[in-house]
Amino acid sequence: MQDNINSSKKLNGKDLINTGIFTAIYLTLTMAVACTIGMLPLGYVLLSFIVPFIGGIPMMLFFSKIKKFGMLMIFQIVFGVVMILTGMGYDLLIWGIITGLIAELILKASRYQKSSACILAYAVSCISVAGNYVHWLSASEEWITSKAASYGELFMNSIKGYFDMWWVFPLLVVFCFIGGLLGGLLGKAVLKKHFIKSGLI
Repeated sequence: MQDNINSSKKLNGKDLINTGIFTAIYLTLTMAVACTIGMLPLGYVLLSFIVPFIGGIPMMLFFSKIKKFGMLMIFQIVFGVVMILTGMGYDLLIWGIITGLIAELILKASRYQKSSACILAYAVSCISVAGNYVHWLSASEEWITSKAASYGELFMNSIKGYFDMWWVFPLLVVFCFIGGLLGGLLGKAVLKKHFIKSGLI
């Protein structure tokens, strides 16, 4: 009996498949938004709010399926690794692991039975998006010049100008959280039936 209980707490093939599917969906959504809105300097900065907000619907469906510790952490790690492979650096992965662990603990504390915990956990996990902007805080002129060849001098200098103001980065962290919070509420409303079926409502 005890073995059955312990095994039910371990991630199985279905859990990994669900995690893989929703990671792919979120990655695709993120890339699509980044390649459109993110091409403008202001749009690039506002991705901190837009990505968490738009991602709220598919991610709330994913959160309604999370019943075991580790699924969200796997999502965050895979997402961070893909961002590294696309040239975004290691910061998002580091932030993803930290916020993912906090979000996992929030879900576990609620015993995976409260929609409010899902929304809060999603909002916390979305703070990891701010990790994508960390390298701008110490961006050198050499780095700006090297990237200008690909992104354009106006684009790079405009964004660097934003981060020359000390309050911009903390504001983006807040944007990530609020975007996730509002996106989570939107996702819950749209996917209310799934939350009922999963016992979260």
